[in-house]
Amino acid sequence: MTMAGMSVTVLCPAGRRVNVKVTPNTSILQIIEEASLKQGLNPDQYELRHLRRVLDSSSNVRHAGLPNRCQLEMVEAPVLRSPASVSVHIATESGLRLVHDFPCTTTLWEILEYHRENSGVGEEFLPPVESGQEVVLVYAMRRITCPELAKVTLRTLGLIGGKCMLRHSVQSMSSAGCQAHVSSSLARRPVHHPELAEEEEKLVVENDAGGHSVAPKYPVPHSRKEENYHSQEMDVSMEEIPDMPVFAPPLILKEATPAVPSHSSAECAVPLDLTTMSSPQKMPPPPKVTKIGDHNAIVFSMADAPPTLTGDEDDAFFQLTAEEVRRLYKEQRRALIELQEAPLLTKSMRDMEESSKVLAAMSRYPITHLRIHFPDEHVIQASFKPTDLVADVISFLRPFLACPTADFSLSTRHPHRTLSPSTTLVAADCVPNARLYYEGFPAEPPYLSEDTLAKKSSYSGACSSLNSMNTTKTRPLGISDKGHTLSEPSSSSTSSRRKEEALDLGTRPHASDGRMTGTVPKVPKWFKVGK
Repeated sequence: MTMAGMSVTVLCPAGRRVNVKVTPNTSILQIIEEASLKQGLNPDQYELRHLRRVLDSSSNVRHAGLPNRCQLEMVEAPVLRSPASVSVHIATESGLRLVHDFPCTTTLWEILEYHRENSGVGEEFLPPVESGQEVVLVYAMRRITCPELAKVTLRTLGLIGGKCMLRHSVQSMSSAGCQAHVSSSLARRPVHHPELAEEEEKLVVENDAGGHSVAPKYPVPHSRKEENYHSQEMDVSMEEIPDMPVFAPPLILKEATPAVPSHSSAECAVPLDLTTMSSPQKMPPPPKVTKIGDHNAIVFSMADAPPTLTGDEDDAFFQLTAEEVRRLYKEQRRALIELQEAPLLTKSMRDMEESSKVLAAMSRYPITHLRIHFPDEHVIQASFKPTDLVADVISFLRPFLACPTADFSLSTRHPHRTLSPSTTLVAADCVPNARLYYEGFPAEPPYLSEDTLAKKSSYSGACSSLNSMNTTKTRPLGISDKGHTLSEPSSSSTSSRRKEEALDLGTRPHASDGRMTGTVPKVPKWFKVGK
């Protein structure tokens, strides 16, 4: 994502300000070097600081969270920055990992040529130009294509030591702007139908030799119908109906004269929304779904996921509206009131409050959906109860592994956290859904057995199976005075709660917050945290 005219201001030690033009992919080390070059300073002796926070020189503007036109201060580094060799790990699409140490002045093209000559990889690792394919390397969400590989060095990426991971892929030159596995649903583009254009051209009224207009053989359909068709087509998102072709049912035109020539359906086919089809049409075959065991388990591959196009946003996208500023101000006032007026709680009260939150999650979400990702892009999707242990998930996965006796663990990312086998899913914050990652032996594929891979489902089938299980609504939680009882909220309590939310936050605090009054929701005696 690029911003138009993005720049930062660097305050140098001499008191002068330097304006540096940047992009979200510009490394912090590049900003230091450019500012030092303009002032004649040694870039290895300085580092950047933003709002009392020292920035990592190996990070970039996107991951450092720097806004547009921010001010940075160049301060002297406690230790002189000395360039060293970088351990470069290249992960290929086939699951192969190439590791070697290179100087920080090495270009990415030289790294690829080294592995092609010394690592025993095939010609597809670095295809020639006449093949119509090119190599794409991805580092920290930055795509580097063939024209840039010969110019970008490891130092340009902010790497002067340590380790780094590069994702290697070979794509056709026509699909260089596509990036897979980006979690954003885009509306389907309107489809151009040349058959309709030809039919509309035939309906143009031509003047005869006597100057009289000749009526068309059949009337032109109203333009509002075409707008409705296009609007219905735009409402169908790619995430709701993955890998499903667009239907073109025939458009039935009313007869203007008794004798109307027959036209084939292909000549006047118009795309129609799948949810508004009144006449029976030939439906596509359902997506492939094959259960591999208990817990509604399905195995599929993320390589089958459709690519998603990403667009650039301008500065207006990041500007807050008046309503957003007002909402943020109210949220800050509410948080300040809670901090000022919240009573002191003992350890037992805090434990009981945490237990009530866990119990509420268990009652509201009776089923949790897990997706276990393997390094070779295969995924096992299954459903469990919130009270199940992580050890139960590990025992469930063993029959599907290529080596069932292998020692492995499950972890989460962002932040990285290895789950303890004795922890429940609700205590591990895996409710109502979670994405877990396989870590352990073997280090190279295959990770799943051949019988498991033979039952692999499609990506669209896994999404449709998950959507069908999510059709049931979650249960509302109501806690009575005598214990834990699920009950529907009354209409009077709902209306009173809406009235309380409509009141100004500055006049009275929310009475529904237990921390404001010191009361704690009651928890059953049998419930314990972490069990």
